[in-house]
Amino acid sequence: MAIKGNLHDVGLPTLVQLVIHEGDQAVIYIQHADQVGALYLADGRLCHAALSGAGQPGAAQTGEEVVYELLSWQEGQFTIEKRVPPPAHTIETAWDYLLMEGLRILDERHVALQDRLPADDNITDLLSGLSETDKAVLKEMMAQKEIDDMASKGEQIQAILDNLVRSSMDITGAVVVDSDGLLLASVLGNGVDGNRVAAVSAGLVSLAGRSAQQLNQGAIRQTLIQAENGNIIAVRAGERASFVALTPSSVNLGMAFMECRDAAEAIRAAL
Repeated sequence: MAIKGNLHDVGLPTLVQLVIHEGDQAVIYIQHADQVGALYLADGRLCHAALSGAGQPGAAQTGEEVVYELLSWQEGQFTIEKRVPPPAHTIETAWDYLLMEGLRILDERHVALQDRLPADDNITDLLSGLSETDKAVLKEMMAQKEIDDMASKGEQIQAILDNLVRSSMDITGAVVVDSDGLLLASVLGNGVDGNRVAAVSAGLVSLAGRSAQQLNQGAIRQTLIQAENGNIIAVRAGERASFVALTPSSVNLGMAFMECRDAAEAIRAAL
């Protein structure tokens, strides 16, 4: 049995989320004026979208752009039919990211139509057009996206350290630490405590920074400690993070500093 309703009562984000949660093959048809959109879902993901009607002469428009267009519809009759296989696979991007991108596009349209109001006003105006259920779905997806972004950044930073230590002839260990001494990523030898290195490194960078300021030398860029058994090189990697490398005492410091600065810049970009 088909499920029918109006987008005014149940928004498209909620409809798609419900079908994804069930995990069945299904299609959501949406009639808006003289246009008909179709979203095909299978195995818990959106895999095909098509739009036909006035403005789409000839073959129907397909793919992600259709999703963004359908997300802009606030009115329209919808029908959900289950056990309908997708006729094609034109979408690979996950639904939550499609939703985020669709809302960004809608926000840009609001800016163009409303003489570039501040971004917060536009987002508030956009959210005011959503049902409470859709707002809850959106907030949940935005929270998950933040978690995914943080995980992705952590993986990028770890990969930078792994590649550096594996390929470098001069650097034997490396960590990335924030200004509070929290370890963000590390590649260290056996028996070396990453959290201890992070805490000591944060104190080192902080002390060097205060010393430079007291001597009116401005913001610190890098720090070198030469010890009997090796060196510690610390380079700023953004406003709240530092890259710290461990090297043998016999290292070519010029090459080591160059590698450290390159790594710090890559980490800055990842953060």
